[in-house]
Amino acid sequence: MGQKAHLHSKQRNSPESIQNRYEWVKKWEQTDMDYMSNCVFLDESAFHINLKRTMAWSERGTRAEVIVPVTRTNTTAILGAVSVWGIINVQVRIPGASVKKRKIGGGSGKTLDVLDKDDRFKGFYIIMDNAPLHTADDIERYIIQQGYRCVYLPPYSPELNPIEQFWHVVKSKLKRERLLSDENLTSRIADACNSVLYSDLEGSARYSVNKFEACLNKQPL
Repeated sequence: MGQKAHLHSKQRNSPESIQNRYEWVKKWEQTDMDYMSNCVFLDESAFHINLKRTMAWSERGTRAEVIVPVTRTNTTAILGAVSVWGIINVQVRIPGASVKKRKIGGGSGKTLDVLDKDDRFKGFYIIMDNAPLHTADDIERYIIQQGYRCVYLPPYSPELNPIEQFWHVVKSKLKRERLLSDENLTSRIADACNSVLYSDLEGSARYSVNKFEACLNKQPL
């Protein structure tokens, strides 16, 4: 799903990738990791639009708070974190920042700050792909030190990350109407995030869970 999956379609279903997914599911099904109850899914997505602000955790029935202005850019990378409990964090990636600053001082750091404020999230699994942005050793150490567990998805496996469908929904909502100003865009992104229902997030997680059987049967995704 999406451009990234299309570009990597051959690698995604190569014998090596199929084997990696099989081993990944076999490993994690022996633990208490449960997409439907104790996982937070992190990912970065590119928005080919001008984006001005960041948003953070929004409880049911509340709006995502607009908090930090950033520099305008034609293509904007957004760092996000979601779970079946709701949207944890959505923010603009600051251009030019180092990996450590972007993730520990930025994306994952702010995500963990949000999680720390709610006891229900303590000990959750933080699920990420294996992109260099996510796999620096200090990032994993930081996540563990904060009392969470770090899980890297096998390569070329977007179907196993429910946040991929979250990005699809948000982008589809943004494309429905022309954006006339930065402020209009800021509110539109907040609206798009807030309009993603809990049932949508649960459905996205269940979609990925349903792919586990295909992985165990060594079927292509």
